[in-house]
Amino acid sequence: MTAYEVVLLRHGETPGYDGDHGLTERGERQARDRGAALAAELKPGTTVRMPHARTARGTATAVTLRAALLEALGEDHAVEVGPLYPEPWFDNLRFALHGEGVDASVAVTERLTLNGALPDWAREYDRFDTDFGESSRAGGPIGYWLRRPTLWFEPPHLGAHRMWRGIVEVGRDAPEGLVVLVSTHSAPMRAFAATAIGDDPGEPANLEEIRVSVHPDGAATVRFRGHAVGFEGPPELPPWIDRAWLESFGR
Repeated sequence: MTAYEVVLLRHGETPGYDGDHGLTERGERQARDRGAALAAELKPGTTVRMPHARTARGTATAVTLRAALLEALGEDHAVEVGPLYPEPWFDNLRFALHGEGVDASVAVTERLTLNGALPDWAREYDRFDTDFGESSRAGGPIGYWLRRPTLWFEPPHLGAHRMWRGIVEVGRDAPEGLVVLVSTHSAPMRAFAATAIGDDPGEPANLEEIRVSVHPDGAATVRFRGHAVGFEGPPELPPWIDRAWLESFGR
């Protein structure tokens, strides 16, 4: 196994979370600026892979990031920048809506159509979402999700499991000097960081990064907000995660 670097990036600013929206103008600038900054770090001979979450904001971030990266590198660069591709391992927080696992934005879209007496899943979403639930205003919805048990939301430990699985999968057959730039979401990023560090460092800002250096032995060093910790993903899944379901995640 060859060592490689994975840079997990939260998507750029989006107009809102009441649907599957793309980026604001500010979000586009954030992605362009980050692309230019990352280009300055890439050494000749580097291979770049660019998976992304399948939401509109995850995809738009990846598109702008890649364009800015190529522009900053110039025509004669000695860096191989691969194509964009959607990767479900890095998808946004999932929600069990009518027995189907969907992106959380799908759940809020349906929630906004409801009035009067609410079903239990909608009341749980209200407790999570800062637009509806007073109890979550202080710490934000992801902080609420990390700390309180829920029945309809994907649990934080599952988000951390699939984030680590994605990190492992993108490095299979890794060439020397591989760097993976992932446009993803704050919920799985934050769950993964909290798992690795043992504490919750807080919400990543738009285009803020978690860096994961994967070593030849398969272990990793996770860096986020001044923390640098060793991490070894679980060698096998615990019995409370269905392997067949996880293997088919988003596919």
